[in-house]
Amino acid sequence: MNITTMKTLRAAFLAGLIAGPAMAQNFEAGVDLNYLGIAHSEGQTVGFGFNAAPELWVRFNAPSGLYYGLNAFRLSATSTDPATVYDKITMQTIDLTVGKAFSLGGNTRAKLYGGLRHAKYSERRSGGGSTLDVPKAWGVLAGFEVDQPLGDRFSLYGGSEAAILFAPDYTDGGSAEQNLAFNTIDLDLGLKYGSDLANGRGWYASGGLTAKLWNGVSDDDSENTSAYGFKLSVGMNF
Repeated sequence: MNITTMKTLRAAFLAGLIAGPAMAQNFEAGVDLNYLGIAHSEGQTVGFGFNAAPELWVRFNAPSGLYYGLNAFRLSATSTDPATVYDKITMQTIDLTVGKAFSLGGNTRAKLYGGLRHAKYSERRSGGGSTLDVPKAWGVLAGFEVDQPLGDRFSLYGGSEAAILFAPDYTDGGSAEQNLAFNTIDLDLGLKYGSDLANGRGWYASGGLTAKLWNGVSDDDSENTSAYGFKLSVGMNF
């Protein structure tokens, strides 16, 4: 082996140490079927029960180790209880995120991500009267996910994300208002089952508890609205 060949191999070896192992790109997609009840800090929502609230998401996992995601959620909840102040609550979010997966040691896996959120919110009475309508709000979000395997197929997962949002214009009780700031917090905890498919693909199904807290969105004061309940999810990478 001559000196030129040795230098070439040495350079390739060092480049491999710096770059680390190559990662294949792939897509992930899934649907979360949330079943959510409504709670209000001032007791203005009664008799909502649990309402279906779908959440769709897609991710592109780049060879660099970063992933880019798009997530859409919508809840439209109604009540027929005459004691309720509002009989329809609508929450909607669309998120664009970028994140990275890493290890916390052992076989514990985690993801950190951040991005932008677009949100809509409304409280309505079917007979008219006082309503709150936030047609568009923008802000930034940050979150994390942790996955702890429990054997070959099952794992325990948990996560949280928070967003700070600003609405330039909104309507409160029929009056046009401006400059509403509020925040949202999402919480998840559950059990996941995953399995591999052919050609490097895989799928998972999970179930657990979830909550979506909207803080200060009502009248820009201490009023908070929460959606809480159960989540069933199915996802696949390909």
